[in-house]
Amino acid sequence: MRALALAALLGAGAACAASGVAPAPDDFAGHLAELINDYRLRHGLGPLAITDDLETLASEHSVSMAERRQLSHDGFLTRFHRASSKVCVENVGWNFRTPEGLFRGWRESPEHHRNLLEPKVERMGIAVDERYVTFFACR
Repeated sequence: MRALALAALLGAGAACAASGVAPAPDDFAGHLAELINDYRLRHGLGPLAITDDLETLASEHSVSMAERRQLSHDGFLTRFHRASSKVCVENVGWNFRTPEGLFRGWRESPEHHRNLLEPKVERMGIAVDERYVTFFACR
């Protein structure tokens, strides 16, 4: 098994956006999934299916980050093994008011951008808890 690059959203001024009222987590996650799939399609890649198992893993991680009040990739290898996949990628973010803002930050970061366009992943889970967002995608 091989884990591909994972990246924390920490640099290039993209770690946080102006505070404000965020959309409901389900709306945020659903819209972010649409942005990711539209972007992949524009780059000749297939869309990612949203699956319950990866949503559970993403949710557990977002909840953990919110409880600790810390953006991290802690536990990535555990999520990777629990996904029973040969390839997984992960992007995390915090404190973005809109899915578009977070997506723009990921597009502007080489590591996050690579994860968005990883051709070997086929399914994803996205979760939001207290403005901590996890995108977890696997083969």
